[in-house]
Amino acid sequence: MFNSYRIKSLRAHLGRKPLEQLVHSLVMSHLDYCCTLLYGLPDCSLARLRRVQNFAARLILNRRKFDSATQSLKELHWLPIRFRILFRLLCLAFKCVNGTAPRYLCEYFIYSTTGYSLRSGPTFTVPRTRRHGDRAFSVAGPQEWNKLPLNIKACTSLITFKGKRKTQFFALAYQ
Repeated sequence: MFNSYRIKSLRAHLGRKPLEQLVHSLVMSHLDYCCTLLYGLPDCSLARLRRVQNFAARLILNRRKFDSATQSLKELHWLPIRFRILFRLLCLAFKCVNGTAPRYLCEYFIYSTTGYSLRSGPTFTVPRTRRHGDRAFSVAGPQEWNKLPLNIKACTSLITFKGKRKTQFFALAYQ
């Protein structure tokens, strides 16, 4: 948040594009760093991150404090923090399914062995856990991957996957 206030003092001297690049490099990179660890946290725990993201969006668009943050995020084509976390988790899951992630992560994705073919395509087994284990990548990755529609699961490149998934999340977040 401290970087945001420093950037705010520079806003008068920068154009929109350099300001956007500065916010992305100093603020948004901190939000994205290890954000998959935040999967499954309650909204009250994500409130501070949401406020930082809203402040960054208002900063870029030169909006006042009480202007709509949702409208600012929508105009910048940014996903809200909860969807951003899920998006990053699914990108990592995509890399695991396609074998481009580190091997120790790919080992969490085990095809379920059912005797029949499913219309939703191959699914992965989700380990059973007690209490807080549902937030672990070994559970959350396969669980969220199994929820994906078939047209998104069938993507062969990461760029296509990201585009389709972000479009779907954007529609869900701002409907």
